[in-house]
Amino acid sequence: MATNKEFTEDVLDAFGARNVRVKPMFGEYGLYCEDTFVGVICDNTLFLKVTSPGDVFASELDKGSPYPGAKEHFVIPIEKFSDADWMHEMLDLTWAALPVPKPKKKP
Repeated sequence: MATNKEFTEDVLDAFGARNVRVKPMFGEYGLYCEDTFVGVICDNTLFLKVTSPGDVFASELDKGSPYPGAKEHFVIPIEKFSDADWMHEMLDLTWAALPVPKPKKKP
């Protein structure tokens, strides 16, 4: 089952005014904060990358793979979308723990 556009809008709304965007990828969506890849949206489910700070903050969350062969990600329950403070904290912790993307080389 592919993700519908309305669900991606719900995800973006849940993160509020943060610099978060989605990018279509392989029939689903990649989730970026600033220019850092922080997670994916697959089958109308939000998956955020697992990080040590995120694991401490959200140890109660289930983990799962967004698609076969993928690393485990945090599965963010839709009930959390209405808790802006929680969503912002989880995003901030995830984003801060990931490496800065390498600049793209100019031809």
